[in-house]
Amino acid sequence: MSDEIRAFVENFIRPRVQADGGEVVFAGLDGNVIKLTLMGECAVCTSSCGVREWIAAQLRGRFGEYLRLTFESKKRYFQDI
Repeated sequence: MSDEIRAFVENFIRPRVQADGGEVVFAGLDGNVIKLTLMGECAVCTSSCGVREWIAAQLRGRFGEYLRLTFESKKRYFQDI
């Protein structure tokens, strides 16, 4: 399931977040907890709660309501590229 979630994040969610200057990275799956890292504009944007809610809705709609999500926000540095 981890590979399916990673592919969905990279191919569906990530391009839409990048279109607004943000970045989202799949950081792992631990049981039913999906770990994501927000970077770019998403790490500092005051409306990132809306982005988080949208991401959660997309993932739960695709993979099940039982999923939990955790988000880490971090600034993107040149070495992270």
